[in-house]
Amino acid sequence: MLRVVAGTHFEEQVVESPVLGRVAVEPARIVEFLEPIAGFPTCTRYGLLPYLQRDGREDPAMRWLQAMDAPYHTFIVADPWSVHAEYEPEIADSDARQLENLSPTDASFYGIMTVARRRGELTINLRAPLVVNTHLRLGKQVVLLNGEYTTSHRVCELP
Repeated sequence: MLRVVAGTHFEEQVVESPVLGRVAVEPARIVEFLEPIAGFPTCTRYGLLPYLQRDGREDPAMRWLQAMDAPYHTFIVADPWSVHAEYEPEIADSDARQLENLSPTDASFYGIMTVARRRGELTINLRAPLVVNTHLRLGKQVVLLNGEYTTSHRVCELP
């Protein structure tokens, strides 16, 4: 569903998210992924939205990644450095070129968070982060060249 907001110079897209409910996403928050995220072959457009803490303040390390197309799935993503301060991702030159000659000043990295109830923990994918050219709003999930990171790095134990 597309909705034009009266009195503005931009269009925002409204989606019915199974997690966030009805949410309006401004064009400046939409990231176009060059390839689908692993396991979600039908969607390449996502809204990168603020994650609010219980007290209403925006969490600077976390974001919601809301699919803009059916089935409107939602991820929680986090800045990898917020959970692993020594994170040193190495991406292939070909990935950087696909992201329009990505420079360190235009790059944002996000790890997809997963609730692993069976193991009773919260994990983050540090092996295949989402890399976003923030200037152009282009993204890609990349598999890092350096192999010391896992797809399920333990963040914390769940209550």
